[in-house]
Amino acid sequence: MNFPGDTVTINLYSPVTLENGAALNTVTMREPLVRDRIAYAKDRGVEEEKELRMIAQLCNLNEADVLQLTAADYAQLLDAFNVFMLPPDKRERERIVA
Repeated sequence: MNFPGDTVTINLYSPVTLENGAALNTVTMREPLVRDRIAYAKDRGVEEEKELRMIAQLCNLNEADVLQLTAADYAQLLDAFNVFMLPPDKRERERIVA
């Protein structure tokens, strides 16, 4: 599957150990596609659960790994997602401000 070339790497404030035993210090998120938004809309559960599953998919992580993140680190992932919703010419400026 081909994904867009735009990604962002987030340095975690509090690294975690994944289910497979690997240390997670950074998370790379890819730009969402329309199909990601449609999958989110069709997903089951409360909004927070749907959001978590979408963020996990965009970061190539499983749900259990994302659940281990601190609230501050999860907020960084949400911020990165929100920047991806901006037009490409406004993203760099937003990343500098954040």
